[in-house]
Amino acid sequence: PSISVQQQLDYSRNGHTVLRSFIPQQTIYQLKSEIVPYANSQTLAAWKQKVEVQLADSADEYYRQNSQSIANGLEDIEACQDMLESLGMANGDLPFLQFFNTWRAKDSNTPTVRQLCLSPYLAQAASILMDSPTVKLYQDSLFHKRAGDGWTPWHSDSRMAPFDTSKMITFWIPLQKVPTPENGGTGLLFVNYSHSDFALPYWNGAEGKEYERLEQRYGSGSIAHHMPMSVGDVTVHNGWTLHSADGAEFMEEGEDRYAFSVTFVDGNAEVRADALFENNQQTKGDMEDVWSYRPWVTQVEPRTSFRHALVPIVWPVERDD
Repeated sequence: PSISVQQQLDYSRNGHTVLRSFIPQQTIYQLKSEIVPYANSQTLAAWKQKVEVQLADSADEYYRQNSQSIANGLEDIEACQDMLESLGMANGDLPFLQFFNTWRAKDSNTPTVRQLCLSPYLAQAASILMDSPTVKLYQDSLFHKRAGDGWTPWHSDSRMAPFDTSKMITFWIPLQKVPTPENGGTGLLFVNYSHSDFALPYWNGAEGKEYERLEQRYGSGSIAHHMPMSVGDVTVHNGWTLHSADGAEFMEEGEDRYAFSVTFVDGNAEVRADALFENNQQTKGDMEDVWSYRPWVTQVEPRTSFRHALVPIVWPVERDD
């Protein structure tokens, strides 16, 4: 792939960049035609994931200790919605529905997803931008933002992952055109330099009032975006870069928007010892991605260089898992 020096500098300095016309449009159209029907068949699982995340963050100890079993026991979407409402999250408060790791689903009939996630093209781009000679595929996600969905709060992806590393990177791939924010665009918003701001989480924790005054903290113009985006354009951001997305309150019914993301991690990244306990709780971090890494994380030794088929080495290509 052609990654310019300017794009590398932007990624290093700002924590994000954009790669215009990076993926052929026909590949995006084919990807969408495969993954959206598959996601529609997995909608109940996506709702259960939202319930488990909220239960794990509940003040109720029983809910926290039993978040997985309670969520798995819900039989339909209405039951999930009722549970979320009882936890204080109305349907309109959800920022999106999320579907993890379609590349692993052998019965999904989504060959384009697997080809893209495992492609040397994306993996080498990740290697260049992270400055990592060895790269592993961490996960893929489909984000389904429905008409009426709420905004995505400021967050950093690495808080949700099981790794202890500064080298994690996400390629965010919209599956349709994204207009400017003024015209209803709901692409990602980024806070420049936030990936290298160690003081923010150290002194203020992972959330709180300081996150409500980001522009004052980083300066006027520090909140950036790459909209409008055409089909084939891709944004890329560091795992510690703060980012968010506007809500879809003004979208018309039937204008649902989809984005596909692929996340890579440095090949030598180690798993934290507290990534997943028996009761599915962490001492630090966010539970949002537990559904992604639960199938493998307890099978590797923390604080060691590890190999696992569900987190394959994808660059260099000669190292095959």
